[in-house]
Amino acid sequence: MIRHHRLTPLGILSGSTGIRGNGRVDRVDRGGAAWPLRICRAAWFLAAGLAWLAAAPSAAIERDASYARALESITVENLRGHVAFLADDRLEGREAGSRGGQAAGDYLAKQLADHGLEPAGDDGFFQPFSPHYRNVLARLPGSDPRLRGEVIIVGAHYDHVGRGSARNSRGRIGQIHNGADDNASGTSAMLELAEAFALLVEPPKRTILFVGWDAEEKRMLGSQHWAAHPTVPLENVVFNFNMDMIGRLRNETVYVFGTRSAPGLRRFTSERNPGFDLAFDWTTQPNADHWPLFDRGIPYLMFHTGKHAEYHTERDDLELIDHEGMRRLARFLFAVVHDMANAPEMPGFRTAARHETNWMRGQWHASSRDSGSRLGIRWRESVGEDEGVRLTGVESGSPAASAQLRPGDRIVRLGEQEIRNGDELRWAVFHASGPTELVIERPSESEPRALTTELPEQPLRVGITWRVDAASPGAVVLTGVVPGSPAALAGLRAGDRIYQVGGRDFADEDEFADRLKELPSPLELLIERQGRVEPILVRFDAAPCRRAA
Repeated sequence: MIRHHRLTPLGILSGSTGIRGNGRVDRVDRGGAAWPLRICRAAWFLAAGLAWLAAAPSAAIERDASYARALESITVENLRGHVAFLADDRLEGREAGSRGGQAAGDYLAKQLADHGLEPAGDDGFFQPFSPHYRNVLARLPGSDPRLRGEVIIVGAHYDHVGRGSARNSRGRIGQIHNGADDNASGTSAMLELAEAFALLVEPPKRTILFVGWDAEEKRMLGSQHWAAHPTVPLENVVFNFNMDMIGRLRNETVYVFGTRSAPGLRRFTSERNPGFDLAFDWTTQPNADHWPLFDRGIPYLMFHTGKHAEYHTERDDLELIDHEGMRRLARFLFAVVHDMANAPEMPGFRTAARHETNWMRGQWHASSRDSGSRLGIRWRESVGEDEGVRLTGVESGSPAASAQLRPGDRIVRLGEQEIRNGDELRWAVFHASGPTELVIERPSESEPRALTTELPEQPLRVGITWRVDAASPGAVVLTGVVPGSPAALAGLRAGDRIYQVGGRDFADEDEFADRLKELPSPLELLIERQGRVEPILVRFDAAPCRRAA
């Protein structure tokens, strides 16, 4: 469940035409309601989820030489070699049960054995199932006596659609569909991760099960079979990573699924992000190998670089793979899996994720918009001799109407701020409160006129509205940034997630609000935007710059 909270006793959230609104104010009210939504309390807070997140190793921790060697073992040359073998015409598209599919499975088993991993199937490295399919499984035992019984799966499906059929091909049926991206890419990354983890002097605390799933293209038969007949106790499986189509990185965008399947996963993933734009998807569908385990209450993360015109066609070949992008993504995944496998505690499954969708995400963000303002005007800006802000509309019942402002008036000064452009007007309205003097020029009058307007409430000094999200404990999600506010001048945007205030995590939204009110300027916020985590300084004494004409 997603609860919401908004806090901004100010309220200019204007469109391109200027400030609109009715002068109503949102404010912190510890004893009652805030207009128009009641403030949600900390009941949303998932203590266990925050505990595992806070205890998990930070991306900034010092890595040892063993970790560095393991990471550096993930190379373009190795990835290209794996994809080249798996997507070779001689494997005829790796259809499950075919001669090429069998050859692909043999290749995976040999690679995993060469890295010194333990076989983890029913028949050595294999788990055969009817009619002629085989999952490939290898185990790296955990190093911690207490935690090695917990298992993390790192998997990718290695089959494809062979020569294609009317059911599964988007190209020419009868031609070899090599599936270089789908999913020789994910399988190759799984093999590279297996080698990297095997090179560590000390394995992670938890056991890692590396899996090549078979018959995914036949409606996930391999992962469905394993979930029904697991080779390790299913109750010991605490997390599942899935890599599917990660070979076509474009615009630095990586799609991440499953971050809502356990609390804190979005922050955990983002803090290890080396610089990709992460697109977080709310929907979990029965369309890949994470599903059979997710359906049994096991949280997951799936990484994907997006579909393309060559998907399920005979054109999905080696030469289209971005091997350098794969290397970067595989190293990112190594960091995420490594830190998950070493976390003191694991996150619990969020049952709400079963029902959350991208449509719900859109509704959640859309319903948070606020068009309220404190002054209640619309304007246009002028340059040259008529430089300034000239009103085009005044809303009935607003503070501007009470002050007898009219369309055509040019605002010269508001409070102590000279007004030469919209940024200065927004800033002045944000910072003013109570009786405020306005100086205007009216076309029908030769001298400037001084008026007084009553602006409601003392504004919050930052200038944001936010919500909390049950899937992101210890964070707030910005739903609005007030034009002219310190937050706007610092570059904050709606959709940003705030994880720290003043260099420290916060337990809940009450502590967050208290920190905003109490800490001095400049205030450092740790934010995440599209998976990129960065600090931002908010200065309460900052003023807008005069723009060049």
